[in-house]
Amino acid sequence: MGELPDPAGDDHAVLPGGNMKHGSKLAAATAGLILAGSATMTGTPASAATNMKGGPLPAGTTAINILNLNDFHGRIDTDGKGTLGKNFACTILTQREQLGAANTLTLGAGDLIGGSPFTSSIQNDEPTLDFLNAIGMDASAVGNHEFDQGYDDLTQRVEPHADFEYVGANVFLKGTQTPALKTHKIYDVAGVRVAVIGGVTKDTPNLVEGAGVANLDFIDPVDGVNRVANELTDGNETNGEADVLIAEYHEGGPFSSTTGTLEDQMKVPVFAHLANDTSPKVAAVLQGHTHQAYVYDVQIPGEAAGSTRPVLQTGQYAAAVGKVQLGYDAAAKKVVAYNATNIPATAPSPACLANATYQSAAKIIDDAIAYAAPIANQPVGKITASITRDGADDRKRESALSNLIAQQYVESLNAPGRDMGVDIGVMNPGGVRADLPFGTDGTVTFAQAATVLSFGNNLKAADYTGAQFKQILEEQWQPAGVSRPFLALGLSKSTTYTYDPTRAQGDRITGIFINGAPIDPAATYTIASSSFLITTAGAAPDNFGTFLKGTNYRDSGLVDQNAFVDWLGDNSPVAPPTVQHGVAVLNAPATVNYGKTTTFRVEGVDLASAGAVKNTSVQVSIDGRTATTAKVSSVRVAGVPSRDGVADVSFKLIGKILPDDSPRTVYIKIVAAPSGTTAWIPVRVKG
Repeated sequence: MGELPDPAGDDHAVLPGGNMKHGSKLAAATAGLILAGSATMTGTPASAATNMKGGPLPAGTTAINILNLNDFHGRIDTDGKGTLGKNFACTILTQREQLGAANTLTLGAGDLIGGSPFTSSIQNDEPTLDFLNAIGMDASAVGNHEFDQGYDDLTQRVEPHADFEYVGANVFLKGTQTPALKTHKIYDVAGVRVAVIGGVTKDTPNLVEGAGVANLDFIDPVDGVNRVANELTDGNETNGEADVLIAEYHEGGPFSSTTGTLEDQMKVPVFAHLANDTSPKVAAVLQGHTHQAYVYDVQIPGEAAGSTRPVLQTGQYAAAVGKVQLGYDAAAKKVVAYNATNIPATAPSPACLANATYQSAAKIIDDAIAYAAPIANQPVGKITASITRDGADDRKRESALSNLIAQQYVESLNAPGRDMGVDIGVMNPGGVRADLPFGTDGTVTFAQAATVLSFGNNLKAADYTGAQFKQILEEQWQPAGVSRPFLALGLSKSTTYTYDPTRAQGDRITGIFINGAPIDPAATYTIASSSFLITTAGAAPDNFGTFLKGTNYRDSGLVDQNAFVDWLGDNSPVAPPTVQHGVAVLNAPATVNYGKTTTFRVEGVDLASAGAVKNTSVQVSIDGRTATTAKVSSVRVAGVPSRDGVADVSFKLIGKILPDDSPRTVYIKIVAAPSGTTAWIPVRVKG
């Protein structure tokens, strides 16, 4: 497998022949590697031809193999032993030996670095880049996290450190048609010219610090990939030609193969666009960004029925290796068959342990662990039970850990000597990168705490009106067409709200209470968060555009990671929050009539994090008078967001609590037991 050089730095030009960037090195390094066991093809594959369903490619075709990963996020080590990285390294090398190194490309779909555990982040992810170099990465799409420290850092530090190519066909210098990155790379795989074209989510400016990408434009990734695909197949050798095209997208669908079908994914505009509108000239569509694992056969629009291609994402953190085999027919000049699956990463085999390439990769991990250990292993506090997100990367539901961090923001910024007058703490779910496990005795190490908040943002505060805060909560429902339709904000103890998910976009929040009192739309409230959300520059962070409209912005001078570590120590032992801050109320009454039955439904009283309290009942009172107690069913209601813990409330008010037709608004108060989740519904009482 050889890389075809681009003369004069032209990313589109191709010359015959080529130098061996990784192929010859790895062919030698992996020679004689004994397979730990052959993997069966269990996924649902795809390509512009016949899905072989794990069977051999047709005789006479040239095998073009791809080993793929996405959203690695520097997970060379999470347990002090490097288990994740070492498992992944062995799986890659074993699969490459099985497939044949000369016919195999090792590729990525972005976010290989950024949002990383302490072992990698303490050295600015350089150990991860060294590790990826060692295992023989050939190319990767850029992800939004590759831009975490800005475009200059990517091009002047990250790219020179990587032996592999970062590609992004939809990133341009601002206001121009000049690509800001290499759009693609072409490799000679057994005499076949294979182009790897990259695309990153168009939403990148909303996902990173705005100043770092202020001089860039991010267009639709499908448009970027298709433009390059057309150039590489237009018959003009001067702008480059390729025989097989591979799209690497840092963008994807919101479901895994266990939570959604292809039909479910196709209902999501961003996934349908990637799958259906990518040029039919592209033989395989590889994805990332959403941390989901799936393999689908997708019909290529405009092609004969049954002409499909693979659409694949491997999940996250190198838990699996994506494996795609394409059968290229030189006479027909096209891909005619394929297989695709995800291979779970497994523990190193004896053959790997004896292999020089594996040993080199493992040493990089061990050296990084040793470098970090003096700081990483220091205990900084205690917890009484695990404090987690809802799932490894589920941002669709409120979590105990996000709420805990939001509360920590308030307390850190209101501490004596700082006294910034914060009313509300807010945490964006994508900024929470790891859980806090209880372990054997609840001890939290520096590395564990630092990995939770790995970006090193400053803590800031700004002032917003009550109406603006309502709009911030409305913006949890993301714009149409994005891959994550809901981003659940973590909130401090002071804040609760109700919503109706059946209402129109921008009008779903039905009530907000700060310290038990209804919010005043015209009053001013001080909100604390990281500098990612509390910002005045760039695009809307995570599409929360109202954060850009505050006043009196001020910087605490605290780095979020350090503040969190200090707060854990000062408040140990820390217990996981149990209260859900956002509760859905459906068919909420506007009035309560004496002698008539009032009914409504409450959904989502249970916080959905690991080990969270399951509520059994809700007590319902009106203006301080108990009306009824209703049973809570521990079920999950599908929707945006999904909601855990449901109660159907019904009561009849007998005996006056107010004069007839009183104009005063009173509140139905709902308190879930045993968690204490609380919600209020404003009503008028009628005689």
